[in-house]
Amino acid sequence: MDKSPPRNDGAHDEQSTLHQLQQDFATALHYQPSPIAEQIQAGRFPAEQLLQVYRNNFVISLCEVLEATYPCTQAVLGEECFTQLARQHVLNYPLKQGDVTPYGACFGKTACTHPSLIEAVPYIFELIQLEWLIDMASQHQAHHIHFPFEKLQHLTEANIGNARLEVPEHTYLLDSHYPVSSIWHMVREDRVEHIDLHQAESVIVQHHHDQLQVLTTTPAATSLVRLSQQHHTLSEADDAMMAILGELLQQHVFSDIHGLTEGD
Repeated sequence: MDKSPPRNDGAHDEQSTLHQLQQDFATALHYQPSPIAEQIQAGRFPAEQLLQVYRNNFVISLCEVLEATYPCTQAVLGEECFTQLARQHVLNYPLKQGDVTPYGACFGKTACTHPSLIEAVPYIFELIQLEWLIDMASQHQAHHIHFPFEKLQHLTEANIGNARLEVPEHTYLLDSHYPVSSIWHMVREDRVEHIDLHQAESVIVQHHHDQLQVLTTTPAATSLVRLSQQHHTLSEADDAMMAILGELLQQHVFSDIHGLTEGD
């Protein structure tokens, strides 16, 4: 005897209808053809006019999300240019979930659709990349890094190749062709200084307990962090990586070191 519960086809149909309405509404918000206007009961205002109000609120809300994520980019481009770019992005990259936290990841692609913009501000794509990494780091819990410097007393020429550095979770790296970290710091600190726009920079982004650390550094430093993130030992580090190790330890980029003593 079949004891399975009876199918509730009515509830399933209601869910399907609701899902279709949501899809139609989302499509209409992006100025795409949609039958949703037929579902809106007209009152004092026509259905299409009501839909336009929804569209405007939707676009403005997502533009505000982009403003919060990319404040330095907005400062560099100016409010009018940024708003136009943000609106284009909102219409071309639909919000696919209720949570807006991950929205804006492809904003750099939108900027790249404007050759004149890239020509005028050649570093803008990588500045957007940096701000996205900073935003991602800010979404995660801060790290209370207390590197065990006492372990370094066991460090010798014989065992340094066995040493493996531990990198805190949610550490983000960028190797830029432009001085985007210096530009970010200058805008954030509201100061003006001469910057060589042809100077490449590497950046390490971490959320420390007291602040977001945006560390301007070198390719050797980011290479050492990547090496450590992949759980490789210092035997695979080159001379440039080893030369900057001490500086990175002082900046609390690493949270621990292993392999110096037996059982470690």
